[in-house]
Formats: sequence, structure tokens, C-alpha cells
Amino acid sequence: MANQITNNHNLPQTLVNLAERRNYTRGKSDRSITQLIDSPRVSILRMANDNKIQEDVIDTFWANLGSALHHITEKGADDKHIVEERLFLEIENWTVSGAIDVQRIEDDNSITVMDYKFTSVWAVKNPKLDWERQLNCYAYLVHECKGKEIKELQVIAFLRDWNRNNAKRDQSYPQQQIMVVPIKLWSYEEQRNYLKDRTIKHREALQDYAFEKGMSECSPEERWQREDTYAVKKKKNIRALKVFDNVEDANKLAKEKGDEYEVEERIGIPVRCVDNYCKVNTWCEQYKQWQQDNE
Repeated sequence: MANQITNNHNLPQTLVNLAERRNYTRGKSDRSITQLIDSPRVSILRMANDNKIQEDVIDTFWANLGSALHHITEKGADDKHIVEERLFLEIENWTVSGAIDVQRIEDDNSITVMDYKFTSVWAVKNPKLDWERQLNCYAYLVHECKGKEIKELQVIAFLRDWNRNNAKRDQSYPQQQIMVVPIKLWSYEEQRNYLKDRTIKHREALQDYAFEKGMSECSPEERWQREDTYAVKKKKNIRALKVFDNVEDANKLAKEKGDEYEVEERIGIPVRCVDNYCKVNTWCEQYKQWQQDNE
């Protein structure tokens, strides 16, 4: 990791040292699973600008806590649990790797793949598709590398914003701070086809970049793109009376309310880019073009 660590909040030097010594590696592979399920554009821009990327020490907190959790859980390994194993597999002439938090060996010798995540209450109530993709890719690696059948996929979710009082008041709220979240297990063919398609997409994007043929753009999903909305509000007011997904319904309500009301179009933003969740947006022409178009 060659990111430049800043300390804009004057935190203790020990935390700065920890951030600077954080050492992630995908091993001797062309892409890790987490990279494959993400945007090829992001991977290429990170590679091209690795020594220029700045990250503040405060933004490394959850990543460091996750690393600490992995070190702690290694002590819980036994003959039925394989922890922190990185597997490698050749796919479409590329080496792909994945670091699997826990593989639980079942009584029938099948494997349950488990992944630890520090996350939010909202995330477990609205499971991310990327969790499903990631764990199914891990399942494929286990099946191909070890010849084992996969029994289940699970995310072990540590809820960083969990509130005991909310749990008492609302039975639909997670009732404990650590949850086992079952993840949908795809068929073997679905896993293979998905990994093959993602590997080809990343490899072709890298080849295009190397031969100066341009760079594939991030999809709306990869940019966390919000849809455009239409707000009905009083003229000169900021707060909306109601917000609609389509302009027809918004126009209908505004007409019913009279001349004092208007419809304001609110352009959906690419949240990942705008809110700096993407560390390479500084060098991204796609994001710069979006900024110009939406000034």
C-alpha cells in the first residue's frame, strides 16, 4: 500500500503509524475477488495513481478495526474452521485470488463460507448485492481449488451503529449487535459464468488502457447513481411538499395545488463519486465530465 496518509484531525501518531503500516496484498494474482466485482475503471486508476492517493488516518479506522478482528479470530481456529486462507485460481489466463475469512467444515465434509463485516443496521436490513457476488466467488474458488461442495454462505455482520433501545422498541430492528446473515447460494454455472465475465471485462479494460484505446466507464450501479426526482414545492421555498420519481405525477399534484406551486427537477448524483467514497475521482475524466454537465 503506497497511499499517502494525512492527519487532518491531529490524531495520535500511533494511529498514523498503524494506517501507514496497513499492508493489504492480493498475493501473486492479477485481480482479487473484491477488485473483480468492482469497476475496472477504479482498479486501473488506482494502479496508475497509487502513490498519489491521499487518505486521512480517520478514514482508515474501520479498515484497521476489520484487520484487528481478523487477527483475533485466527485464535478461534480449530480442526473444523479454516481461517484467513487466500486461494488462487486461473481464469481466462489471469490469476484470481480471494482471501476467505472462515471456511467451516461440515459433518458431510462440505464447506460453509463465512465473511466478517463491520457494517450498519441499514445494510443488514437491505443486504448488498456485492455481498452475494463476493461470497459466491469465494464459493467457486473453494469448489475449484479443493473439490468441496458448498453448503451455505454467511456474512457475520458486526453492527457498528446498533442501538439497544431501538431493538427493544422495534421487533423488526436487529435484536443483537452481531448477526449471521444468510446469503443466496448461486448454482455452480452461475458462479463460473459470473467470474469468467468479470475477469474478461477487467482484462479487456486493462488492455485498452495499455494500448491507449481509452477506458471503460463505470456503470450507474458502480457509481451508486441515484435516480432523478421531481419535487413539488411552493415557489421560493426549499422544502418540498412531496417528491416523485416521475414528472407526470409531480406535474399533476402541482396543478392541483395551484399557481403557488412548481415542480423542481432534482438531478440524481453519483454518490460514490460526489461524496468521495471513490479515492480516484481526482483523476477520473468520467466524473469531471459529470461535474461539467451539472454545474
